[in-house]
Amino acid sequence: MTAVERLSGIICAGLALATLGAGPAHANPEVEALAVAAGGVVLAAISSGRAFREEPDSIAVEGGRFDAVKDVQSATAFGVEYRAKGIVFWKLRPFVGAGVTSDQSLFGYGGLRLATHWSGRFVITPSFAVGGYSRGEGKNLGDPPVIGRFGLDFEYALDGGTRIGLAYHHMSNGKVFGQSENPGTEIVGVTVSTSLR
Repeated sequence: MTAVERLSGIICAGLALATLGAGPAHANPEVEALAVAAGGVVLAAISSGRAFREEPDSIAVEGGRFDAVKDVQSATAFGVEYRAKGIVFWKLRPFVGAGVTSDQSLFGYGGLRLATHWSGRFVITPSFAVGGYSRGEGKNLGDPPVIGRFGLDFEYALDGGTRIGLAYHHMSNGKVFGQSENPGTEIVGVTVSTSLR
């Protein structure tokens, strides 16, 4: 990895951490903890110089619990993501996804991921996305229903391009658009992804 690539990565990690207290957004403690964890993963990956590898186009499915941590109005959640192999900037790759809960809530999002590879088969991926949310009979996430989705995926790569893992994603509005409420929620789930090679 060149010095320019390392510097770009450090700047990306620093910007992610610095934006927590900036502007009108109000970060939940969960988001702050995720940002620190993600920043630590990125900095450790940059220091190792070997954690970044080629990624294939892939499809991932997830099943888990919506509002699993706060447990105010929990539900079962299912989701699907398309993860692109193309790099947008530095080592960041785009992805899009959508999900539904057993309370008929719907959400969709698009953003950037940074896959980091450890010990051959273990992959940790911080991600950030922006999207929309339709409440259905589920938890109110504020109005307008624009959300940020920030999280970490922990995956183990099997032979043949399949990965299994655990994911923790926080969704909230940060009061970016003047929302009066920002209750936030989490999705904790099991993921399976497969390469589209």
